Amino acid sequence: MKTIKEYVEARDLSLDDLKGALQLAMRLEFSTIPPYLCAQWSVKRDPDRVEGVLHAVVSQEMGHFALAGNLLAAIGGRPSIGHADFVLNYPVAELPGGIPQELPIDLKPLRKEQLAVFMQIETPEFPPVAFRTARAPATIGAFYDTIITTFQTLNPEIDPDAHAVELPFSHRIETVADAIETIDRIKSEGEGAQDSPDQPSGEERASFAHYYLFKELWLQKRLVKAGEKWSFSGASIDLPDVYDFQPSQAEPNPSADFNRTFSQLLIDLESCWTAGASPNVAAMFQLQILGRDLIKRGIRPEFRWDDGTS
Repeated sequence: MKTIKEYVEARDLSLDDLKGALQLAMRLEFSTIPPYLCAQWSVKRDPDRVEGVLHAVVSQEMGHFALAGNLLAAIGGRPSIGHADFVLNYPVAELPGGIPQELPIDLKPLRKEQLAVFMQIETPEFPPVAFRTARAPATIGAFYDTIITTFQTLNPEIDPDAHAVELPFSHRIETVADAIETIDRIKSEGEGAQDSPDQPSGEERASFAHYYLFKELWLQKRLVKAGEKWSFSGASIDLPDVYDFQPSQAEPNPSADFNRTFSQLLIDLESCWTAGASPNVAAMFQLQILGRDLIKRGIRPEFRWDDGTS
């Protein structure tokens, strides 16, 4: 699979490359979900309802992942997620596509040091980023811009009847204009946002990209409007008490049921795009139950591939 830098440097992509870029986008968006879920599931006493912030971010990331799959299916591609190569082995030092991370991305409780990792993942593409040297890694924002440009220039045929994952946070892709609007949404809500790290561009909290939600928690201060600008000077935020957890070396593996449920969920999700199956919502809730139980027992959920064949 090509890197994000290779896609960005190619600029206008072929149809096959556009399909490859959207498959990479699926893996990129999915890679954030296990760390965010572990942080959410670690929450114990939560006076300021911080878990709700994590829930909102996870829901949007799941939406971005599903939308990338819907985009790929709409142009005749075949989303491929139900296999071991799709899954990351945390901790990782880079995001899928070759985006290096100074702070390793791992599965840890919701603490300030983990919020710093989340802010690193979601850092907005502030305009000066565009003027870095040619040796600097391509950004996620530039990657999504390349996909948008390709839809505009290639004008690929869209199959409005392609199999799609349709949930409250994702929708079917029906036109090229719809595809471009969808990619803009993914970009603005997440890692591709083009704002200052200290100043979101939106007029309402509901429009804030993930970076600003995490920075509020990291600074433990709400963003408030002061004149024409936003400022991290609002009410204090108390971070929740959390369950501590660590990887387990016990035998039999206490994460075995979790891993099998996780792997089957990916297999089932792939069949939504390839065979028109309905999303297995019950399995999503079962994964949450198993994950929370592990964390309450002090065990880190692994999010490892296990389809029962090994």
